Amino acid sequence: MIFWIRPDDSIYLFQLLKAAKISDDYKEIRLFIKDGLVSINGVVNRKQRVILRDGDVVTFDKKEIVVKERKSETPTEQELERNYEERVRHGKINEWTSKPLKSEEEIDEQIVQLSEKLHYLFISKNKTVSFAESCTGGMVQQYLTDNSGSSAYFLGGIVAYSNQAKMRILKVKKTTLENYGAVSKETAKEMAIGVQKLFQSDVSASVTGIAGPTGGSDDKPVGTVFIAVKVNNRVFGREFLFNGTRDIIRKKTVKMLFEFIFEILTQTKKKLTR
Repeated sequence: MIFWIRPDDSIYLFQLLKAAKISDDYKEIRLFIKDGLVSINGVVNRKQRVILRDGDVVTFDKKEIVVKERKSETPTEQELERNYEERVRHGKINEWTSKPLKSEEEIDEQIVQLSEKLHYLFISKNKTVSFAESCTGGMVQQYLTDNSGSSAYFLGGIVAYSNQAKMRILKVKKTTLENYGAVSKETAKEMAIGVQKLFQSDVSASVTGIAGPTGGSDDKPVGTVFIAVKVNNRVFGREFLFNGTRDIIRKKTVKMLFEFIFEILTQTKKKLTR
């Protein structure tokens, strides 16, 4: 399939997939990209706001879409003869108005930007990091390792969903779980301590919460999240209450954890809650 663009024009990946009839649902397209089902120039891509230009080749399933620049509003007969296959034609990309859900688009972009900032911060400070995740199910590690070269500082992580895994792998105390619950600041701190000991990283962080839509209570409603960061023998913890879908709550958790780590490592605030 050929996708024609005007001279010096470009298009975002998620727009291209919609125009190419991969799906009319931006949410579904976002999931295709997130799940690693889309490749650009032979490389798996998990970022939806990638800009495509002349010569880029996008692959989804068995369908290949080649982005080509045209010299006029309509492909010439010679161009059509040389590229005799299914084509997509459109107006100027800048005039398109349909977009993914604004909240999803914005938080995805914010997380990507934060992960890139942390990527360069860890490299510049020569610090290593490890993660212990519960409600985010590995999402923290996924966003950070989307950055090429993250193996220079990311040592590993644990997704400990069950209490048994928290106790057996991360060494969270049984009394902590019984007295405070799996979703608590106390448990988050012990998770951060446990994963740091496991990987011997300079920095460690953890998340535990209730992403919903089930599992909430009056004391701890859906959206309750605790995060913890351990650095220089100090453990910092914070509590949040997020709203939104399960996916949005998980992404807000990742965003706030990245912000918290950046804040601690750069000491952007004079006082941090311990």
